[in-house]
Amino acid sequence: MKEVAGPRVLVVDDDVRLLEALVKALRSMGYDAEGEADPRLGLDRVRAWGPDAVITDMKMPGLSGADLAEQAQVLQPELPVLVLTGYGTIRSAVEAMRRGVYDYLTKPFDLDEVDLALRKALEHRDLRRENRLLAEALGRVGEAEGLVGTSLGMRELRARIAAVAATDSTVLVTGESGTGKELVSRAIHAGGPRRDRPFVTVDCAGLPAALLESELFGHARGSFTGAHRERAGYFEVASDGTVFLDEIGELELSLQKKLLRVIEGRTFARVGESQRRSTRARVVAATNRDLEAEVRAGHFREDLFYRLQVIEIRVPPLRERLEDLPLLVSHHLERLNRRLNRRAERVTPPALGRLRAHSWPGNVRELVNLLESILTFHDVRAVGVEQLPSHMGEALSPGLPPGTYPELKARVLEEATRPYLAALLTHYRGNVTRVAEHAGLDRRHIHRLLSSLDLDPNTFREN
Repeated sequence: MKEVAGPRVLVVDDDVRLLEALVKALRSMGYDAEGEADPRLGLDRVRAWGPDAVITDMKMPGLSGADLAEQAQVLQPELPVLVLTGYGTIRSAVEAMRRGVYDYLTKPFDLDEVDLALRKALEHRDLRRENRLLAEALGRVGEAEGLVGTSLGMRELRARIAAVAATDSTVLVTGESGTGKELVSRAIHAGGPRRDRPFVTVDCAGLPAALLESELFGHARGSFTGAHRERAGYFEVASDGTVFLDEIGELELSLQKKLLRVIEGRTFARVGESQRRSTRARVVAATNRDLEAEVRAGHFREDLFYRLQVIEIRVPPLRERLEDLPLLVSHHLERLNRRLNRRAERVTPPALGRLRAHSWPGNVRELVNLLESILTFHDVRAVGVEQLPSHMGEALSPGLPPGTYPELKARVLEEATRPYLAALLTHYRGNVTRVAEHAGLDRRHIHRLLSSLDLDPNTFREN
């Protein structure tokens, strides 16, 4: 099986020579491209393969490009479809756009034009998915993932989110890993006047400083090796939306000064350019680190810390709101039943007692991963003690020494996260991109987890 290189693109064209040439070109540009000459078989490939985008000829026997687009989007509503058309049929291509086609490309086409159109289509798809996920997450009060609960801590958290959402202030979201800091940031964005603008996530720990600078601010063509075309950065893509800087405590000092200038002056320069550009994007940052301690240690700029900490929102760990556990379990069982086609209705009282006694070093994320792992391997109506990992329910003593947390984290990774990721890798045949999408995590984060757990995706692929 060939290595998955990038977004999946299905090409449908009854002209076999053009089909093969376009598929070959797309693969050379880093796409995971496949071709199909029969449009009806193309629909079957949409159903079975789940592409990220489709490029189809406009005129084909049996099924037009517009018909294919319409039927493909019934199967996959957010799927962007681009049609290939000659100059003489542009009018019909424009009409096809009213039926759900994202864009059209005129023959003969330039490969750079195809690449640009695909990138825009994928960005558009991501924004549509973002809006849908936000609507699902925030559609019912108190039932957003990680924000479920009636405890005092959760009521105060939701009140702070509501108060902050209507402002333009920079916000620092703090809390342990797995508490839902990104969701809180999304709720701030979705609850304010920028809700219809982009929400752009930046993983400050996932890239080296040089590459992250280009991702944040963009770069000019030729500014470094491999910069074959100019590229807009996250602050341009966000426009007057929100830039979410995840794991801001991991940002290298060389970039902290540049970020401070953006926050203070609302201007930035692309890599390789002297021209400064303006931005109206709101900055929301998150960290699980003690930034004040990082400042004292010389790892984080004091002036940037105070700029970020205009408003601080702390997300409470799960162990501080165990009274919310029954609601969280019920909420996530319902979600997981729909996703995994399971029938689990409840957790038995003895099993819930074990869950209450657990320390939850991985917080809500650990709980969700645990429940999904259980439902993946057990199709039961009631989750009992026998389905729980053997360590579950070993309570922490009040005098727990500081050095114990890494050991607990390692145990959670081994006994809960490892089987969960192994099940997803088996289901998606080693496709890390699909695993990351299913788990709702960044692909780079999944790679780090697989490395720490010594899980090789290649061993899950078909021969």
